[in-house]
Amino acid sequence: MPQALENLPPEILHMILGHLGIECCSTDKLEWADAHFRRSQQKPNQPSWSSLKLQPLLSLCLVSKRLCHAVQPILCRNFAPGYGDSWHSRLYTWDGRLLSSLRTVARRRDLAKFVKRIHILPHLLQASREAVEKEKRNRQRMWEEYIRGLPQDERLRLPSEPPTCPISVSDHLQPPQPELRQAIGEEEACDTLREVAIALSLNAPEQRVAAKDLVTLLIAALPKLEHCSLFLGPPSYMMSVTSAALLTAELSQLPLRTLSLSVLRTEEKRFDLDRNVRLLFEVSPCLETLNLHKCYGIHQQQQQAATLPLRPRLKHIRITCSRLNEQGLTLILNSCNNLCSFTYEAGPHFVDDGSAGQWDCSDHFRLRSAARYLTRHHHHRKTLQSVHIDLRNRGGDPVTTPSPFSFRELTALKHLFLNLDEFHSMFFLHPGTDDSTILTKVLPDGLSSVHLAGRIGEDLPRLERGLLGLAEAAVEGRFQHLKEVRWDINARLHTEDAVRALFAVAGIDFAYDSWPESRMSAYHGDSIPPANFENQYHAFPDCEDDDL
Repeated sequence: MPQALENLPPEILHMILGHLGIECCSTDKLEWADAHFRRSQQKPNQPSWSSLKLQPLLSLCLVSKRLCHAVQPILCRNFAPGYGDSWHSRLYTWDGRLLSSLRTVARRRDLAKFVKRIHILPHLLQASREAVEKEKRNRQRMWEEYIRGLPQDERLRLPSEPPTCPISVSDHLQPPQPELRQAIGEEEACDTLREVAIALSLNAPEQRVAAKDLVTLLIAALPKLEHCSLFLGPPSYMMSVTSAALLTAELSQLPLRTLSLSVLRTEEKRFDLDRNVRLLFEVSPCLETLNLHKCYGIHQQQQQAATLPLRPRLKHIRITCSRLNEQGLTLILNSCNNLCSFTYEAGPHFVDDGSAGQWDCSDHFRLRSAARYLTRHHHHRKTLQSVHIDLRNRGGDPVTTPSPFSFRELTALKHLFLNLDEFHSMFFLHPGTDDSTILTKVLPDGLSSVHLAGRIGEDLPRLERGLLGLAEAAVEGRFQHLKEVRWDINARLHTEDAVRALFAVAGIDFAYDSWPESRMSAYHGDSIPPANFENQYHAFPDCEDDDL
């Protein structure tokens, strides 16, 4: 008797489907949190490329029952409408997708077990056009009834249609954005909520759930969920996972291995670390990867009570376009003791009013703090293999006291990314008197690659001596594993030939490179941040400027 298709190993089944020209998406290959801002693939007037990739699998399910049984687990693995930048498609219909998916996993618990990943955009939480039109008609009817009860002279002064919310002046200054309608209402969601409540045994009167709990219920209804991506945006209250809803679902923990949180559109805000991350973090004991995009620290009134539970399996933390203060950084790093990679990229202040306040970094941690927190934990010293700390958007402060920092105690470290600004004499205090030891006193001996981004201004000669000192130390037998040194192309060396020659003798590849920052929004290009050691609002032009 031939073996059933659904019993074939996944690798064999994927090979068969690949031979048919069908690509199977893997939950192990995840895009970063800012991927939905990159507008290189999706054309607004074309169908969603993400949906088109699923069409062959859907067609196979309709061909035969045997194929359906084999393909369904692959098709149901990801619930990710608008994945990547495909949400830009104007031909994609969002109406009812979240509600229908909830009903499906409530009715078909066998299919619910196949879902490993969800990717929730605010578009999924908007009311259907039918519901919006119905509410508009109801509002019009109530307005007409209200007007009829008024004296005739007052009726003549009022418009025939109900007033709408005023448009903010700042709205006209923003780039054109995809329209997001109001949130799903109770009336539209009532049937789905009732069905899900019954499926999850939430049928007691005191355990009533509401439309704002739709995302929480979806997470609760997926027993094998491993990857959860939530993109905060209007209406953000519906994207929040509430403790009351989890308690109602009798769910004390989730099987999540990867948690990604981001802000979707060009909103001038970041989400709160304590308020938006804590609950999901607390109910995810198996968490291995945490991705945060456009996050800030914790409010002043929350700092005393802010703690996160220890997550021993948490190995990878990636925080981009964010502004964490000292408390926020401590909160994150104290939550794990088996960290393998730590990536952090500072984001700029949002409101650019041309003031010196944009240069202020009092709301952000300093590199010395990150180095101290990472090296003082004996577990991190033995497990950290990659550290990427990009503080080019941190800002500067002319009254900052220079201080030393070092990563030498991270004995397992293989890759280190830092920005050159942090070595400027305004911020960095070299503990020695010999400039040639600047880098050798900071870098661990087991390092394989080091990347240095940004500019260093008038301190370039000092760092050049440090770079030559690093090459000389490698020639003498230190840094035996170092294979790659990358230097920012915007800070070209005066002693480039000598640096290249000395690194070549040590068998190390030296080259220039460039590192654009992560995107804040769909309308934010791949830009290079300014230097922190000079206030861009009061800086004099460079004497080598071509315009002078």
